[in-house]
Amino acid sequence: MFVKISRCLMALFFGFFFIVTAAETNENNQISVEFPEELLMIEFEKYILPRFKFKTQIKVLVSTDNKYHDAKLGILPSGLEVFSDLNGFVYRLETKTTDPEQLSRLEKFANWLTSDSGIRTIEDFSIQGIQVFKAVEFSEEKEEEEIFDGDMAAGLGLSQKHCKRCHVVDDNAFAGIDSTPSFHAMRSFDDWQERFTAFWTVSPHLNVISISEVYQAGSKTVPTTIAPIELSLDDIDDILAYVAFIEPKDLGKPINSW
Repeated sequence: MFVKISRCLMALFFGFFFIVTAAETNENNQISVEFPEELLMIEFEKYILPRFKFKTQIKVLVSTDNKYHDAKLGILPSGLEVFSDLNGFVYRLETKTTDPEQLSRLEKFANWLTSDSGIRTIEDFSIQGIQVFKAVEFSEEKEEEEIFDGDMAAGLGLSQKHCKRCHVVDDNAFAGIDSTPSFHAMRSFDDWQERFTAFWTVSPHLNVISISEVYQAGSKTVPTTIAPIELSLDDIDDILAYVAFIEPKDLGKPINSW
C-alpha cells in the first residue's frame, strides 16, 4: 500500500512539474506587436495570429502601448514589407526590440507573414466575402537585394561585442564615439549594403579586423598594435542580416536621438 501511495505521489509531483515548466515556457515564447487601429477594428489580428501560433508555438501579444512592444505593424515609412491592401497601401513590420531572443522570434513572425502559408492566410481574410489584403509584389531584383542569409540575433551580438566601442549599434544612444556614425545612420545610406559587406576592407577596420577565410589584419608597413578582432565570412553575413532589419535613422532628427 505504501509503495502504491508513493508511486501516486511521485506521478502527481512530476505531472505538476511538467505542467508548470510547460506553462513557463509558453509564457516566455511570445512577442508583442503594435497593430494599427484599422486592423484591430476588423479583427484582422484574431484571424492571423492563432494560425501563426499553431504553426510556430509563438504567441503574439497585440500591443496598444506606444512605448512597450517588440515591433510595430502598419503603413509605415520603414520596415519589412509584409502585405498590402487592394489599393496598394503597403503594411510594414518595423522592429523595435534589440533583445536577441525576441529578434529571433520576430524574425520567424516576419518570415511566416511572407511565406506561402502566411500569404494564403492574409489573402483568405475577408469582410462579407470580399478579399481585403494581398501579398506585396516584389520585382526579382528587389528580392535579391533584400534576402539575407545571416542570423539576425547573432549579428546583434557580434555588433554589440565588437562594434559598440565606436558605433551606436542598438537603442543605447550613449555608446560609441561621437565622430563615428551609428548603424542606424549608415542604414539610411543608399549604399549601406556595400558598406556593411566590405567594412573590413577599409581603414580603420583594415588594420584591426581579420576575416578567417580571406584576410589577416595588419601588414609590414602598417602593423597591428592591438590583438585583432577575429571574424568569419558567416559573421559578416550575420551582421548584415541584423543591420538589414534595424530602422534607418531619420537624419533630420537631432544627432543624439540614436
